[in-house]
Order: sequence, then C-alpha cells, then structure tokens
Amino acid sequence: MPTFISANLPRRCLSYFSFIALCCATPLMAQETGSSPENSQRDSADVAALLHKMATVPKTLNYQGSFTYQHKDNPALQSFRILHWIEDGVEHERLQHMNGVEREFVREGKSLACDSLGNQLLQGKISQFGANLARLDQLYKFEILGPERVAGREATGLLALPLDKFRHSSLLSIDNETGLVLKSWLVDESSRPLERYQFIDLDLSPDPESMKRPLAKIHKDANSQTDCNPDVLKQPERWQLAWVPPGFIFTGQRQVRQKIDMLMYSDGLTTFSVFIEPAAGVIPEGVAHRGATLVIMDALNYQGKTYRVTVIGEIPIVTAQKVAQSIGGI
Repeated sequence: MPTFISANLPRRCLSYFSFIALCCATPLMAQETGSSPENSQRDSADVAALLHKMATVPKTLNYQGSFTYQHKDNPALQSFRILHWIEDGVEHERLQHMNGVEREFVREGKSLACDSLGNQLLQGKISQFGANLARLDQLYKFEILGPERVAGREATGLLALPLDKFRHSSLLSIDNETGLVLKSWLVDESSRPLERYQFIDLDLSPDPESMKRPLAKIHKDANSQTDCNPDVLKQPERWQLAWVPPGFIFTGQRQVRQKIDMLMYSDGLTTFSVFIEPAAGVIPEGVAHRGATLVIMDALNYQGKTYRVTVIGEIPIVTAQKVAQSIGGI
C-alpha cells in the first residue's frame, strides 16, 4: 500500500458499473454540464457535507473491518484487516495483512484534537490561513452519484474529476452513518483503474481490549508525525520547490534516517512527498509504479554537492517530473 491505511483510508473509489458509465465512456478531465444555479448550490452543499464527515467522524470511532485491495501491477486480490480505537482521547490503529507473511502495522499517538493541514483543507477550512488558496471545488469537479450498498451498509457514491492534468480521478463510496470510505477507485488520465479497495465487513461495536493485543509475529510502527491544527502556512527550512501543482501546499517535513529530508504536500484529497539525500557517484534516474503510487528518481547538483531526489505519490507522471525538476536550495 502507498501509505498506512487509516480511518480515512485512501480517499477514493466506486462501483465498476458507475466507473464505466461515468469515467471510461467520457474524457477524464471534467467538462461543464448544464444545471440550474439552485441545483448547483444544493449539490455543492451536499458534497461539502460528505467531505466534512469523511474528514472528521471516522477518527472518533471504534471499529474493525476487513477489506480487499488490488492494483494494476498485480491483479491478485490482497486482503487486510483494520482495527481502530480511541483510548484517552488518542487514536490507535492496527493494519493486519491477511495474506502471505503474518505481519501488521501499528499507528498510535495522534490526539483526537489534532487536525492536520490536509484534513483542514478537506473540510474547507482555508480562510484562516490568510492566503489565496484554491478550494477543492476549484481543483476537482464533484458529482454525487447516488445511493449504494457496500459491505451491507448504505453509502453514497462521489465522483471527483480533476480540472487539470496534475492529479488523478477518484471514485468514492462513503458510508452514510460514519463517513468511512467503504470502496475506492483511483483512475489515471487514460481512464484506467490504478488501484481499488473495498470493505467486505465492518463492525462498529468491537471490544477495544481485544484490539490492543498483537496478532501478528512481525510488527512495524507507523506512528504519524504531523503539525496539529496549524493556523499559518509554513515553508521548508532548507529546500524549496519552484513549482507545485495548483492547490497543493506544503504540509510538513521530517528527517528520515538523519540524512534524508522529507517534504510533504497535499491538496486535501491527494498527497505526495519529496525525499532529498546526499549521494555519491552515478545517481540512478527513472520512473517506477506500484498501483497508484508513482516513484521518480533524479539527480540534483547544489552548491557543489550531489543529491538524490525521489518524488513519491499518487500523482500523474507529468506532475512528479515537474516537481523533481523544480527543487532547489534556500
């Protein structure tokens, strides 16, 4: 998986038939369609309510469930189990692989009161930053596709078509009660599915004590580090990007293994990260895919030193290439 799966799992998806009817048969880029101002305002309010619920409610719940995952580079279905619970106002999660080697990822330590910048963008909280930020509806055309039933639960289908070539399309099935994304498709610029997942069962009344006990032999901590409730926009301390796609903003940075700088960017629905590390000799350059996750490696010469630049994210290749070529020092 490209990122640790959490309460607001990859925010994308939908059913095969809806995908064929609404995406594959039409150009990927959103086009204007005729509608009355009243309908447009009502649809915008419904979309905003769905996105707000998706960003806020799931993190407050105790739940466990199983889902399947598939990406374009491996047609075999993989299965996972996710366990999420709240203890003393702090989120905890386990993601267990149900196929192959018995293993699980563990994430804990994020306060319910902590809202990342990406989540604030998803909720439409942009005016507080005092900057001319693009709203999500200026980046994507949203369309509510109507009721669905996933994992035995009532859900609402939501289509997000990009208004430019710098991000992918998403098709989401959002649980009506909880805001959990029950089914997700991510689609490329040629209307091909890159990856998809779907819950097959969901329990909203699990026993938190039993969820705390490790079930797998191999564990890996995936504790999230994020600025909580930022009220100003920051910039990287050492590096800068001369270009980022419209609507993407810098959401934080950290050091990986001491010498690798990691810069993170988001538009609220999509994220990408840039890794910059000192290197010697020939720097391998190229592109790799794993499902929706794209990896581009490039070389950077700055102040007489050579660095390896790696861009990773669920973004089109044109976006990743432009980002990699725009990096410079401060």
